[in-house]
Amino acid sequence: MTTMPPADPPGQELPPAARERLAEQRKTRSWGSTLAVNEFAAISKVGFEPAGQVLGAAVYNVGDAGDEECPYGLVVYRGEGSPSYRAPGSGPWLGQAPVPPTGAAAIGSARPLVSVLYQARRAAIRRMTAECTALGALGVIGVRLEVGPFGDNEDILEFRAFGTAIRAPGVVSRAQPFSSDLSGQDFTKLVAHGWMPVGLALGVAVGYRHDDWLTKGQTRWTAGNVEVEGYTYLVRQMRTDARNELELDLVRMGADGVVVHDMQTRITERKCPIVPFSRDHVAEATIVGTAIAQFARIAPPPIYGIHKLDGRRPEPPAQAAQPSLNLSGEARDDKPGDDGGAEPSQPDG
Repeated sequence: MTTMPPADPPGQELPPAARERLAEQRKTRSWGSTLAVNEFAAISKVGFEPAGQVLGAAVYNVGDAGDEECPYGLVVYRGEGSPSYRAPGSGPWLGQAPVPPTGAAAIGSARPLVSVLYQARRAAIRRMTAECTALGALGVIGVRLEVGPFGDNEDILEFRAFGTAIRAPGVVSRAQPFSSDLSGQDFTKLVAHGWMPVGLALGVAVGYRHDDWLTKGQTRWTAGNVEVEGYTYLVRQMRTDARNELELDLVRMGADGVVVHDMQTRITERKCPIVPFSRDHVAEATIVGTAIAQFARIAPPPIYGIHKLDGRRPEPPAQAAQPSLNLSGEARDDKPGDDGGAEPSQPDG
């Protein structure tokens, strides 16, 4: 379970440049927006309007990944935790060779790296919502979370969060502003069905696995088309851990559910910190979604019929025969060709 960082002290959420920019927006009553025209029209249908573009950023040094230990190196190379453990420098192996770890035991967890990834993203989101509060808005929609390098140092990353703050004229909320990565159309559909965003939910997991003799054998060109079992377990375990962290985030926010918008898995390599001339594969799984809560039970809209458009005009339904009346008002049964009166007179010939 990842520990959430504390909130910024009051008065330090916004830098001076941001406070001046927001004060100018409130003075001139002008606003910027990242919404498209159709998104702007959609939120107007449910009583919302843009209040301004808001953003937050945080630059973190992620050089300390906390992954100096390798499960394979500890068990096989050093012999730690195995029945045939020997102290360093005690001579060659005299007993049974240690069994390489498999499954979850072969995957190492980079907890310090996961913690800093959470802190950086949360700091950017918190500063973005602080600008939303300064504008008197209710929340932020269309949020985009981006991570990029800061300068030439690959260990220093910039985390950015930006979106459009929205408000409802005449509505003042004392609650914490919400943040959502939903588009304007999706936000409108959500509100129309009785649901509201609570905040952005995150799930992050980072793990690594040593390239042992089994994975090396399965990745050689002579192996053919085979499954690399170690890599499969690595990505599956990291996605499972990320989903578990996402569920814990929902519990923290008190939400009913989550609408997942983005799920990414990034694979990199590193030098093994224990086994010389060896490498490990590192998997980073990230899940981002909008946590939602229900505020009203609204009946679903009606389902309209679907007609095939195959280029043919539908045939009109057959109409029932209408009864015929004579001049006296009596019903009669006309026969084909019968005009209901006397036979036509034949011209004299």
